[in-house]
Amino acid sequence: MNFKVLLCLFAFLIATSESAKILGLFTSPSPSHVIIHMSVAKSLIAQGHDLTIVTSIPLKDKEPKFKHILLAPSDEERKIYEDGMVKMANTESPLEKLRQDIGIVAHMTNMQYNALRRSEFQKLLKTEKFDLLVLGYFFNDYQLVVAAQLNIPVVFSWLVSPIGLINTYTGNPSEMSYVPNMMVSDKQPMNFGQRLTTFFANGFFFGIEKYGNYKYSQYYDEYVQEFNLKDMPSFDDMRKNVSLVFCNSHFSEGPIRPNVPAIVEIGGIQIKDKPDPLEPKLKEFLDNSSKHGAILFSMGSNVKVSTLDPKIIKTLYNVFSKLKQNVLWKWEDPNPASFPGNSKNILFSKWIPQDDVLAHKNMKLFVTHGGKGSVVESQYHGIPMIGLPVFGDQPGNIDKIVKVGYGLKLDYKTMTEQELSTAVNEVLNNPSYAANVKKFADTYKDRPLSARESVVFWTEYVIRHHGAPHLQSPLVHMNVIQQYSIDVLAVIFGALYIVYRISKLCICFVWRKVFGKKCKSKAKAKKSKKE
Repeated sequence: MNFKVLLCLFAFLIATSESAKILGLFTSPSPSHVIIHMSVAKSLIAQGHDLTIVTSIPLKDKEPKFKHILLAPSDEERKIYEDGMVKMANTESPLEKLRQDIGIVAHMTNMQYNALRRSEFQKLLKTEKFDLLVLGYFFNDYQLVVAAQLNIPVVFSWLVSPIGLINTYTGNPSEMSYVPNMMVSDKQPMNFGQRLTTFFANGFFFGIEKYGNYKYSQYYDEYVQEFNLKDMPSFDDMRKNVSLVFCNSHFSEGPIRPNVPAIVEIGGIQIKDKPDPLEPKLKEFLDNSSKHGAILFSMGSNVKVSTLDPKIIKTLYNVFSKLKQNVLWKWEDPNPASFPGNSKNILFSKWIPQDDVLAHKNMKLFVTHGGKGSVVESQYHGIPMIGLPVFGDQPGNIDKIVKVGYGLKLDYKTMTEQELSTAVNEVLNNPSYAANVKKFADTYKDRPLSARESVVFWTEYVIRHHGAPHLQSPLVHMNVIQQYSIDVLAVIFGALYIVYRISKLCICFVWRKVFGKKCKSKAKAKKSKKE
């Protein structure tokens, strides 16, 4: 047998023998979330690991190299979720938007819990053995019960940079004095007002976290009781045993902050090294945009543009239809009768492979809602942006691109045709925006390991070291009193007070011996004087 064939066979056997069985639990109903989690999973699949992936939404893989279990929510659950997104996108009041946001998160939490109880999933847990759980994390802490049930380590896949929720799991320092809350600001260093706002914002989210933990512990205990699980660790114990968190962020984006070893940055994990070929219709449309360039308009996977206020849609269409550039518009209803118009320079498409489209040589501008994934992809490919943020981290993401000169920001609910047209022409005709974002792209790509390589190395590291408890910060096991040394300060101040009292008694004793008079405190002296 040829020596090269033998060598390849030997390498295959080694790879096979080291292959791990990994469970990917990605039950968020948001496609943008699942895209990030699936990118983590596919990095491991490409390395030869055996993955079983559980989702609540269908996947677009035509030839999957993994086992897939779909736990689709009921029609009623899906409708409540989608209606909530529509209401939030069309709500102008910030307080009402916050209320809608909390309601959607609560509903998502319940949907993801119900997925765990499905018979298909329970059958999987009883019949399969796994080495690791990769948990797509988004307000689903109770799903740690799966790692406890299988008695395996767990790694989180997280969507953005570390926040309070993630810091709690890893013992990552919050550092409120110079790490801004992502919902408030991105400026460093912060002025007094920004630090004050960050302080109260962190306090608000700390309260949300504590209330969430209370609810999640109930889900956790309910699951244990429903399936009669024995010798299970408590919810609090499982919260202290997360091995690693993959964060879809990179220090070059800012803000600069310290991270413990259990935080691994994988910003841009969803971006392909080489774009996939576009379907013929999209390819032809973009290839024919070489003269003036092309613009991509998308509000992400959660907000359906077709459900926005008709006035907003009219504003968008009237501006885009008058441009000399071609516009690729993500529009969820495939029925041409639903399109807002029939301009030759606009192509409406229900699904757009965003990363592949942004990589096209004729792409000049991205009009985006400002989701983290969209912003990262645009930055990676050097495409300037106009941001129309809706909720969550989107306003902060867009504020950041405006600050560093990668684009502009508009309020999609109140913008006029003139304002949108001026913004589009400013970004297209002022070369500084494209130059700034392309310069950042070079910095962003300059890493010792790619995002995929980081995922593979650290996942295998956790498996090799049986959960790698040595990565864990001791802060995970400390309460608030210990964390901020409140007990130490109490002892110090107590000791100082005792020293003060003893010193006072000694001085009074000496005073009495020398002068034959009793010491009077200031309070007693004032009282005597008044009398």
